[in-house]
Amino acid sequence: MPQARREKQDHLIYADVVDSKAKAGVWMGEQAAFQEKQGRIIEALKERTDWVELKGAVMVISTAPAGITVIAPNPTLPGVIVLADGGSPAASAKLQGAAEETVRAVMGELGIAEEEAAA
Repeated sequence: MPQARREKQDHLIYADVVDSKAKAGVWMGEQAAFQEKQGRIIEALKERTDWVELKGAVMVISTAPAGITVIAPNPTLPGVIVLADGGSPAASAKLQGAAEETVRAVMGELGIAEEEAAA
């Protein structure tokens, strides 16, 4: 029988793999140096996107489709979170997919392997 997810008052304190791992966007796997890798990915993304300053993250501005995408290190898990918001659900999905592919390309160039998130 399905069970309701537990209520979280503070995601950063109460995050756990069951609730959060699938939300990582692009997953790098459990490794001691994941924060250093996240930083390298974010810096490399700045070279290939139109972005504005966002401490510890990248906000990409797009006109085709119109919208914004925030790419940030996951603070509790070794992954990169990609959040996209466009003018429609289809635009948001297109922005999300494009940003995730850009992150994967950067990771490949940096020699950082992607691992599958647990179901």
